[in-house]
Amino acid sequence: MVPTVRKEDQEKDGGGRSISTQAESLTLKDAYILLLKEVEIATLQSISLDTYQNIAIVLESLRGQRYEGVEEKIRDKMVDMICISAEILLETRYRKFLEQQQQANESGLCSTINAGVDYSKLTEEEKYILDGQKESDKRRMAVLAATLRGRPKVLESISARIRSKQVIVRFIKPMEQFIGTNMIKYGPFLQEDVAVIPFENARSLIENGEAVEIQITY
Repeated sequence: MVPTVRKEDQEKDGGGRSISTQAESLTLKDAYILLLKEVEIATLQSISLDTYQNIAIVLESLRGQRYEGVEEKIRDKMVDMICISAEILLETRYRKFLEQQQQANESGLCSTINAGVDYSKLTEEEKYILDGQKESDKRRMAVLAATLRGRPKVLESISARIRSKQVIVRFIKPMEQFIGTNMIKYGPFLQEDVAVIPFENARSLIENGEAVEIQITY
């Protein structure tokens, strides 16, 4: 029996999006349906922000349960199939947002924060993969390993890391004071002002043409 993943309180991610907190369960069928939709549709699909964490929690629970004989074989088969589904899901989504970046580059669009990627459809772990393109392959394997090995706390740490990321930006237009995703007040800013602000706020400002990222090279 696949365990129920229970959540108690309403939460929001750094961008203000709600994360489902009602009692829910992730079954092998759920994983298959999620994967089938992602594979069959060419564009990147919206998935629950805690998809990979839920998979990791279920795998952790299944592997922690003791079975014997036929039940043990069934449990091991379920674990294998969920792992395969999770791996294909992540690989498929990874390929899609790489293609989005490539299409944006070919069309002449330019942004220093992962141009062409629809961030509203990415989980925190997927943002982690994109953060630092040179390390994307290493980070993809880290997310996958934590998911398949049933280590939700590792995934939680990864999510917290991307939420706390800061970015240096230069303002192209004057900007009124705003509350950052870390609940700290920023601004007001004049045109050409430079500031260090949370990653999610920087991404929004850059996409709206109100600021540009300043990259520091060593």
